[in-house]
Amino acid sequence: MSGPQVLLLIDASPTSRAALASAARLARQQHGELVALFVEDQDLHASAGHPFTREISALSGESRPFDRETLLTRLAQQRRQIETMLAELDHDAPLRWRLEVITGPVFESVRAAAQTADWVVMGKTGWSAGHGARLGSVARRLLESGCRRLLLWQATTESEMKPVRRIVRPAAHPVGRSTTARTPQRTEERRAPVVALLTSQSAAETVVLAAHAIAVATDRPCHLFMHPGIDPATLPSLVAWRQEGEPPLVLELIDAPSADVESAPDPTLLRTLQQTRASVVVLAADAGATIGRPLADLIADIHHPVILVPSAPV
Repeated sequence: MSGPQVLLLIDASPTSRAALASAARLARQQHGELVALFVEDQDLHASAGHPFTREISALSGESRPFDRETLLTRLAQQRRQIETMLAELDHDAPLRWRLEVITGPVFESVRAAAQTADWVVMGKTGWSAGHGARLGSVARRLLESGCRRLLLWQATTESEMKPVRRIVRPAAHPVGRSTTARTPQRTEERRAPVVALLTSQSAAETVVLAAHAIAVATDRPCHLFMHPGIDPATLPSLVAWRQEGEPPLVLELIDAPSADVESAPDPTLLRTLQQTRASVVVLAADAGATIGRPLADLIADIHHPVILVPSAPV
């Protein structure tokens, strides 16, 4: 049995390099295979060499000819860089991986490969520079196509993280005396946790499972924000997690004015997600309705890596 497949959309961009380490950890934790997909854009191949085709430097603004030889040299260089990055994975724990290089339309190639993957990992912005409200065109289209489990990676340093502005209160549900399964040690408190948002009963179990998998894979504590309309006792994975106490878990209740998610969009929750110290944020596909933002815009506005899971179990 081959196990789960983690599909990584890879190039030589900084966000892709950061996503590779996360995808490798996830594949190891899932006892699955890492498939690195490098798509050579057929539109670039078609346009290279035309006398009217120019490329503009992002640094200097100068334009220069864009010929086929230049393109092929650049693609070959990227492939060598990718092969080097993948070969370095063998220096860590054992991992099954392979590299697939195809030429075709980027989004269609990615969407086809994602159909059979259990997880899809990619950078939020690809070669786009900077942080903030940015989401690359391929990431946005893949998001809108209904991809199952999608990890959108954005490199974030500890110094860029702002203190959390809390709009939550301790959960009062009868699942234990404390909202903390185990008090994190000092070293764990200094590490940015996995943050997950549970906004609907139908998606809560899926979000918990994804958050647990990432917390285990990255050896981090987890912080769950839960809507008051969700009963934690009905979530088997959450009950088991709290009983085991690993990884360290904190569960807090969103201080929402209504238990009806659909009728109470809460834009203040977006500010909390932006300001919360987090290594990654786990959301369900219905989170946009809760916060009152289109899903793609919501993910672009969260300045952390984001994992998107289905609104219902798959």
